[in-house]
Amino acid sequence: MPRKPRELLDEGYYHLIARGNNRLFIFSIPGGFEVFKTLLLESKRKYPWKLSHYCLMVNHIHLLGQITKGKNLPKLMQYLLFEYSRWYRKQTGYTGHLWQGRYKSPLIEKESYFLECGRYIERNPVRAKIVKQAEDYSYSSYRYYAFGESNPLVDEDPYYEDLGHDPASRQKAYREFVRLEGPYDKLVDQSLLEIYF
Repeated sequence: MPRKPRELLDEGYYHLIARGNNRLFIFSIPGGFEVFKTLLLESKRKYPWKLSHYCLMVNHIHLLGQITKGKNLPKLMQYLLFEYSRWYRKQTGYTGHLWQGRYKSPLIEKESYFLECGRYIERNPVRAKIVKQAEDYSYSSYRYYAFGESNPLVDEDPYYEDLGHDPASRQKAYREFVRLEGPYDKLVDQSLLEIYF
């Protein structure tokens, strides 16, 4: 059966997901997270896009962003995944596919889902029981929104400002928002299981 073509919209918002092949711990080697973050920064210069939320887990990535020109989405993801694979192979001698299948790129069509998707992404380490609270995980965008921590990777979520009248109130509202499991988290988890397993 032929693959369904990707929807490539200019200024489209996408939830981008890629997983290590056979659940490989792609970020388990020293420097892995930092190298991927550097690639993210470089990708924003090469293929203009805005990264609103992200979480780099040990064996997969979640990115939520807006791509300026839809046709560049495949180039952007090829750049990120290929360059990281090349670096990983050089460090480890690994052969074969580093990433499992095609990356996933669901289009975010409803404004109401945007912050929900950001919460889902940043709660990944909590759901995986790696940390008890999202703020204890270093490789996500959570601290930018919850505490105002500087993060050159993050382009502010366009709906974040609606959470409060000043930075302190927005940060407090965001911490409360993320602390609770989202109503759709289990459905999203289930759909991802169907995609990857």
